[in-house]
Amino acid sequence: MKVFISLIFLTSFCQCVWAGRGYETNKPDKSSSIEGKWVRMTQSGPVGLEFNGDGKVEVDFGIDGTVDVVSEYEMRNDTIFFIDRNGEMCPEPGIYKLEITDCYVAFDLVDDMCNGRIKMTIGFWTKPNFEELLGNLTKKIYETENTELYLSRARINLALGKAIEAKSDLDVYLQQNPNDYKALINRAGTRFPHDMEGVLYDCNKAIELEPENKNAWFLRGLANWELGFKEKACDDFSRAIDLGFSILRIAEEQRCREYWSRKED
Repeated sequence: MKVFISLIFLTSFCQCVWAGRGYETNKPDKSSSIEGKWVRMTQSGPVGLEFNGDGKVEVDFGIDGTVDVVSEYEMRNDTIFFIDRNGEMCPEPGIYKLEITDCYVAFDLVDDMCNGRIKMTIGFWTKPNFEELLGNLTKKIYETENTELYLSRARINLALGKAIEAKSDLDVYLQQNPNDYKALINRAGTRFPHDMEGVLYDCNKAIELEPENKNAWFLRGLANWELGFKEKACDDFSRAIDLGFSILRIAEEQRCREYWSRKED
């Protein structure tokens, strides 16, 4: 399962607001642009993305000023397509749903059979001036009662790999917004690897609210596996595959072969 742990920083939608007001965004916010630099912390260390206006995105592993991978990208409404050209290459395009805010950009898997690109891309990225962003949010949190600010701060911390801080903010947000299934999935991710029962709680509620969300089924599968409920886990992975998480068919085939072959017989 470790090859997919980066998926705990899963995509959701929320505008980053400074003055206590927000709005729904089903497409990338026209006032924000993906062009420029974005950063995140992964299991392998920090990674930077720089989107250029000429349709190229440069990947900098380690954020040391070097360009390690060059891809082309294309935006189609709320969907982005990646096509690797140089460096660590993936032969087929990767397709992700996209959300851009003033605080972060989030990528949610649509279709990609390249495990390395999935691990690097999926989830939250924030701006290089994240300390300033966090400071502004913290100031506004003290000045207002807007719980959306907690959600934005949580997602910046998810991009930075700060699960404890993110969970604290998500706890506050979910007290006032208990039916936000995307935030529940975010919080489920922060509970790894020590609170599998908590992961089940959040994922069960998210699935109850939105049964077609593949991420909730995937995370519940991870939790069930860690708790020793292996057949349940494989059933959850199978449901995630049916909902579009195609690469799990390859990634989990060795562990779930026995259970899946029973279903096919």
